[in-house]
Amino acid sequence: MMNKYRFFSFLAFLLALGIGGALVAAAGKPAAAGPLFIAELQPDAMGVRPVETHAGGRLTMELSADGLVLAYKLEVENLQDAFMSHLQYGGPEDRYGPIVVWLFPEDGKRREVVEGRFDGVLAQGEIRAEDLQGPLAGHELAALVAAIEEGMIFADVHTRHHVPGELRGHLRPVQP
Repeated sequence: MMNKYRFFSFLAFLLALGIGGALVAAAGKPAAAGPLFIAELQPDAMGVRPVETHAGGRLTMELSADGLVLAYKLEVENLQDAFMSHLQYGGPEDRYGPIVVWLFPEDGKRREVVEGRFDGVLAQGEIRAEDLQGPLAGHELAALVAAIEEGMIFADVHTRHHVPGELRGHLRPVQP
């Protein structure tokens, strides 16, 4: 039979182990992230003729806790011959709008087409204030976030077969 001293010593040990483990786990975690934004990318229906494709995708963006970095991941499926993607400034009824950020390629310089069918992460990276172009150039990243929240930023993906844009979707805040 365990005496009281051993029992309480063992209980104190377990408690210390649990608290210490929780502190170590918390120390390894990054600071809480900011808002999350998502665009479901569908066949572009804004052109003269709506795009017919089996491709689809999703753009996910998360603002850092300090509001200075917007991390993004652009995932596509069944996409043929992609060559560029960017964010544009425009509402749901706008066919075109000025480019405000390049997603693929990051610097906006057309290189080569991703030949054939592509499924997976087409682009991922981080957006900072210095990456903003067009009407947002020279502004803080908060200007892009505000435009997203107002429904004024859409993503599109261009392919060789649909040069004006094959996939399109407006970024929307995700509610917690």
